[in-house]
Amino acid sequence: MTALIFLVVLSVLSVMAVRGSLFEERIAASDRDMALARENAELALRDAERDILGLRFDGQYCSAAPCTNLRPTGTRPVSTADSGNFWVGSNGVVETIGKTDGGVGLATNLQGFYNGTSASACGIPVWSAANWNDGVTRICAGTITTTVPTVAYGTFTDAPFTQAGVTAPRYLVEIFTASDLNIANGNSNKILFRITAVGFGRTTGSNGALTSVTLQSVFSAL
Repeated sequence: MTALIFLVVLSVLSVMAVRGSLFEERIAASDRDMALARENAELALRDAERDILGLRFDGQYCSAAPCTNLRPTGTRPVSTADSGNFWVGSNGVVETIGKTDGGVGLATNLQGFYNGTSASACGIPVWSAANWNDGVTRICAGTITTTVPTVAYGTFTDAPFTQAGVTAPRYLVEIFTASDLNIANGNSNKILFRITAVGFGRTTGSNGALTSVTLQSVFSAL
């Protein structure tokens, strides 16, 4: 009887040890997946900055070494000299680059850039209603009443994404002029960009959604 009780106790302890080990392994895997997703979101932030500056992933201007997908002519700097005075309020083209709905239904090279009225028209922050290609359905609650577009990593910079089995990160950009931000006087030429990026890991949850990390940054081209 004593031996049987001893065996039962050992069995219980062994099961508890195995369960603890499996739990720790799952935590470690989850941490690795979240770290991967965060790194990919960081990649998307940098890719969005290059998109704004009209650069390929290797630092060349898309106008000089044409990217596979090009933004419309005149909507991005084409040289170092041009970049110094392109993203300023006095450049009239800036007002037309950001679309209220992010270019829903338009050609790919017109999508992913939003203006200062987008959040109001969406009824919620535009990133909350964006298509992040992560298995989650989202939609604007305001006058846009549809899912708004995002840009896949490398679309306009030709940056390679070689992680097998991982969904490429995505981003969207909101453009804010001085009038959008109620900036006056000497800063009336100021243009700011709020970039929202989502990176993904390898894990898919029970609801079909991917492990993801969302990052935001504010970027100035000057």
